[in-house]
Amino acid sequence: MKKILTISIVSALLTVLPAKAQLQFGFKGGINVTEMSFDENVFKSSNRLGYFIGPTVKFGLPITGIGIDISGLYEKKTTKVNGKAIDQENIIVPANVRLNLGTVAGIYLAAGPQFAFNIGDDEFKWNKDGVENTFQLKKSYLSINLGAGIFFSKHFEVGFVYNIGVSKTGEASWSEARHAISDDTKAKGWSVMGALYF
Repeated sequence: MKKILTISIVSALLTVLPAKAQLQFGFKGGINVTEMSFDENVFKSSNRLGYFIGPTVKFGLPITGIGIDISGLYEKKTTKVNGKAIDQENIIVPANVRLNLGTVAGIYLAAGPQFAFNIGDDEFKWNKDGVENTFQLKKSYLSINLGAGIFFSKHFEVGFVYNIGVSKTGEASWSEARHAISDDTKAKGWSVMGALYF
């Protein structure tokens, strides 16, 4: 369902762009710091670095400074949950509306949805102090990007993004004797990225 929604959004954005829009292709990459947030105190998480890289396309309206950028990125990140390293591999598709303040060089603001599709392991189990722990990743999830940065000419930009989880990233559970608790979690984090356009 989310894949269909992603395709629909991209198609709608392409149809509303005027003929004078500037189209640029390029590559985007960067690093992120991810944190899992839990509702319960059973699980403890710590920040971990990850990275992402892949192709990107940018549409710009030169007079207004308003544009859209859409990327298809491979992302790998690791979060340590309750002493266990959880590796995530995703294809992420951010689709941002952006405002460029400047022509040859300047700053930009960006915001929009990001769709993530899990392509790695989806379940992690481990035993610690007699307690069986499980963390199960969702197949896909939705988040929101808020970002800003600077651009140099029309070919290079650097910036940062704060990503806020909207849907659940996964479910954690633990059991000991007759007790069992489960807890949904959302991911959030900061990213620093650079993009090169042709």
